[in-house]
Amino acid sequence: MKRLFLATALAIAGLLGWMVWKIPAFDSKPHPAGSFDEALAMFDKLRSTESSLPLSPSGASRLLHHGQKTDRSFVLLHGLTNCPEQFASFATQIHAAGHNVVVPRARLAGYRDRLNGEQGLQSAQDLIDQAAAGLDIAAGLGERVTLVGLSGSAVAAAWMAQNRQGLDEVAILAPFFGVYEMSPPLTDFAGALFSKLPNFYVWWDPDTKESLAGPPHAYPRFGTRCMADCVQLSRNVRSNLASKPPLCRRVLFITTACDIAANNSLTHSITQKLAAQGYPAEILAYEFPAELNIPHDMIDPAQPGANTPLVYPKLLDLLRVGTPAAQFP
Repeated sequence: MKRLFLATALAIAGLLGWMVWKIPAFDSKPHPAGSFDEALAMFDKLRSTESSLPLSPSGASRLLHHGQKTDRSFVLLHGLTNCPEQFASFATQIHAAGHNVVVPRARLAGYRDRLNGEQGLQSAQDLIDQAAAGLDIAAGLGERVTLVGLSGSAVAAAWMAQNRQGLDEVAILAPFFGVYEMSPPLTDFAGALFSKLPNFYVWWDPDTKESLAGPPHAYPRFGTRCMADCVQLSRNVRSNLASKPPLCRRVLFITTACDIAANNSLTHSITQKLAAQGYPAEILAYEFPAELNIPHDMIDPAQPGANTPLVYPKLLDLLRVGTPAAQFP
């Protein structure tokens, strides 16, 4: 009887451990717009859905277009606790260079109540769905589509590079593949565990709390489930580096040496592994040097130290904004 009890206990423990440690799968089915008018209709439907939500004035999805399909279109994905306003200024510059731009909102982002109790329930699948919605619209906006993701959404952009046909270029900015100064195995274990535990919130700055300096449209705290699920998505991407080559023409990894949120060493390792595979996709990397003091959020002008007058021109150059699709190989 004791042996039976012990065997049963070990089997249950093993099953629970497998359930926690198993790398989750994610899914996305493309429904690309077939024309410019269809893309506008899809965006209008998206905004109509958002109109019933308690969003802040700056929390909704954005579309900047030129009244017709352009050579290139861009999809910009905001970070985990931010909203489309994060990319508003950068989107304006891309649009001014002659491109159509869509900035989709992630589920549970952009709420008027910055201390809402729902953001922590945002999942990795929500980040993939955010990217998919933008890509479906962008397919009707440009001949070639560039996807740009920041932080957690950069991981979703990396997943799209592995799984979505029809992308021309993917730019991965300050990707949150892992936690700063934490070993990947420990980060992965914590991500697997906390993705199953009840959510709780952590202040970005426990001293200032809701008075955190920075964008007034961003949440001053993050949910543990949301952050852990992003790590789960990272595990999925990393587990498929050898088996799922990038489906796009070009993948660009952009980091900052002063990042104290994401694990740059892990990002560099991913970049090197992809480059070593000899895939047809061009794998490029650029890091803002430490002396520039560029923070993890290098996009939002309201972020202290973002220095967007310096960052934006470099990003626009790396993304070849203003270059017609016809001039690409």
